[in-house]
Amino acid sequence: MNTNGRMSTNGRMSTIKDVARLAGVSISTVSRTLSGKVFVEEETRERVLKAAEELRYQPSGLARSLKRGRTQTIALIVPDINSLFYPMIMRSIEHCAAERGYTLILCNTERDRDREDAALRMLRSRAVDGILAMSVRDGEEELADFSEETGIPVVRINRSFGGRLDTVSVDFVYGGRLVTEHLLRLGHRRIAGYFGDRGAQRFRDRYEGYARALTEHGLAVREEDVVPDLESMEDAYRAALEMFPEKGAPGSGDRPTAVFASMDILAIGIYRALAQRGWRVPEDVSVIGFDNVFLAQYMNPPLTSHDHLTGELASESIRLLLERIEEGDAAGRENGRGGKPAGGHGSGGKLPREPRNILIRGRIEERASTAAPPAAGTPGADSGE
Repeated sequence: MNTNGRMSTNGRMSTIKDVARLAGVSISTVSRTLSGKVFVEEETRERVLKAAEELRYQPSGLARSLKRGRTQTIALIVPDINSLFYPMIMRSIEHCAAERGYTLILCNTERDRDREDAALRMLRSRAVDGILAMSVRDGEEELADFSEETGIPVVRINRSFGGRLDTVSVDFVYGGRLVTEHLLRLGHRRIAGYFGDRGAQRFRDRYEGYARALTEHGLAVREEDVVPDLESMEDAYRAALEMFPEKGAPGSGDRPTAVFASMDILAIGIYRALAQRGWRVPEDVSVIGFDNVFLAQYMNPPLTSHDHLTGELASESIRLLLERIEEGDAAGRENGRGGKPAGGHGSGGKLPREPRNILIRGRIEERASTAAPPAAGTPGADSGE
């Protein structure tokens, strides 16, 4: 069955030939008229449009895309679809892409570099128009080389700046500082920090923001209150059991009154450990998260968290990627091509302009897990109870 149109009145799919025949013009005239980009005599234009309407004809989106040298597909590379955080970004990006007429191909790398390399090879063969990448790698060399070799534009999301590619990222230093200052304003002076992989810039940045806020308030960063390299709620649970003694035990007052969990998933494990030790949230210990995943509002008590503004992150990432794609189209026209090979910048080569780096500042979504620390002398206070 011909897929270039819609069902005609005689029960079959109408084609551009049917429109040309009914309007009494050539196929090329129909094509020029429907493109809207070439001058056509008004009387001819009206005949063509009337015929197309009568036949319920619509040009194939795929055919138009291929003629322009585009597939109208973009890819999103994510390290872990089972994470609580990445699906939020995926949904926002898919929505933004669909609004602009693009289909999204999802590549899950399972935090494996070999799988990421395999995904790039596949995307090259699929001739996608562009790639949004939340790479397993903190650096960008492999992605930048890939973009230059293939001509497929790449925009990195939530990864470190400084290189050849566009990057859109949450300002994690600002976020870490904002979260810590929220606890400081409530009166906390001993704040534990539970952080992810120190090898990843995004977690080093959160730690930097945390440390800056403490230092600016005249407080030292206590090594025993900082727990790095946590990957799961189980990791955080075990670390919190070690940090917080049984409530009421000798010396139990010598402990943090608040915890900054650099991922919301860590807060789940911290909640469990505190409950097991007899500490209440937030009456005894305040807990604040980072990511504002959908589950945060359903925790008991609902978790105060840093909201990344994923909608803005997605829209800015899509905007930059489509600008790259359009630049590739323009370069192709300047070089005498009617379009360009599918995949952004055509024949590859040096990326066409200086990279743009966009930082997005999030906000605190305040819920019920943070409060002022217990007053000295009350149960749960730093009284040695």
